[in-house]
Amino acid sequence: MKPGRCMSLLLVSLLLLTACTALPKTKDYAALDTHLEREAVFIVPFDATLVPPDFGDPIFDQFVDILNARRKQTKVGQFVILKEDLKEVEPAWLIKQTYISGDIWGYVETSGCCSTDMKVKSRIYLNEPGKNTPTFEVFVPANYYFDHDRGDLAIAKSRLGSKLALDLADAVIKKLTP
Repeated sequence: MKPGRCMSLLLVSLLLLTACTALPKTKDYAALDTHLEREAVFIVPFDATLVPPDFGDPIFDQFVDILNARRKQTKVGQFVILKEDLKEVEPAWLIKQTYISGDIWGYVETSGCCSTDMKVKSRIYLNEPGKNTPTFEVFVPANYYFDHDRGDLAIAKSRLGSKLALDLADAVIKKLTP
């Protein structure tokens, strides 16, 4: 193969790989005291709008599992799933808690004869006691491209979901690490 052709093939391969990796974007709205010990951080199940349950639910479960597996890097005792819908939680109790809420939306699959491109967006917020606005928000758009000859849709969805859960959890752990 000619050197110019090899370089072109390498560049196209790199572009495809980087297109699948969107970096989380974090917005800070207030200072977060990472040295403060938190007995628990509650996690509200994600609001998944127009996202298949077989895609959205595992993301949330993996997100919580990753946070709890890495909590010793932070000053958080445990990450606890809040079982009730936010509308059902007593506002006086909730305003005294540290909690994470989030959304997953815009899941789209674009398939052709030989490949599929998947896209989804997600955002999480960390809220602290006594504050009416989040301390920070993390936005993660995720893309995943796969060739039908080299994979299967269910596996590709699982990989995209796992990557999204890891990116969201990494962003939270980084913000909570002293």
